[in-house]
Amino acid sequence: MGNLKTGHLVEAGLWLLLALVLFIFSFEFNKPIEIYKFGASGWPRAIILMIVLAALGQLAWHWKRGEGGATSKLNAAADDSVEAPEDHSSLNWYAHTFAMVAIPFIYLRVPDFLGGMMGLPPDGLGTIKLLTAFPLMALFGWMAYRNQVGGMLALPIFFGALLEDMGFYALAPVFAMCVMYLMGERRIGWMAGVAAGVFGILLFMFVKLLYVGLPTGNIHPFYDFGTWIVTILQ
Repeated sequence: MGNLKTGHLVEAGLWLLLALVLFIFSFEFNKPIEIYKFGASGWPRAIILMIVLAALGQLAWHWKRGEGGATSKLNAAADDSVEAPEDHSSLNWYAHTFAMVAIPFIYLRVPDFLGGMMGLPPDGLGTIKLLTAFPLMALFGWMAYRNQVGGMLALPIFFGALLEDMGFYALAPVFAMCVMYLMGERRIGWMAGVAAGVFGILLFMFVKLLYVGLPTGNIHPFYDFGTWIVTILQ
């Protein structure tokens, strides 16, 4: 049984049971769709498949490493940088983390405010958004380097704030590498390889297989990059 415990088996069993119930239920709306060869149940079944793979993957991880592997990664992230250790229960840490969480909302508000002051139409905000985004990215990176646990909390919010303007195709690989770095990984080649592999799987599943429209962004050159990838895959 390796390093498996009863709790690991129960957790995996519950996820697999949920996937089985959802798969059986999917036959109730398994209708053909003219423009989509996999029918109405194609997309829900893809989600079910991901649940199964995630449950089996977690079970395999626990079988090989038990609880220790995940715990060591979390502890490494909780240590933050050697140069600037933080007490994660201090008021300073909470203030620092709150400041990082505020950065995405600054991005969502400042360009519109500046554009309104300058009398720009909504489609003329691209340059202002870029000039706002890159300094905020640099600031966020510096702050996350000093507070990696807070960075993990704020990074998904920042990713969501940038998604509409810069698109999934440009941001997803960067987001994946940032997550790995904040989790304690430092091997650049390994990080790039994993990010590329995950990105390729997501593109194949969502764009090539399921025909799901992921955000392409609406600012050049991110929009051009996103539409170029969609054109190649479809």
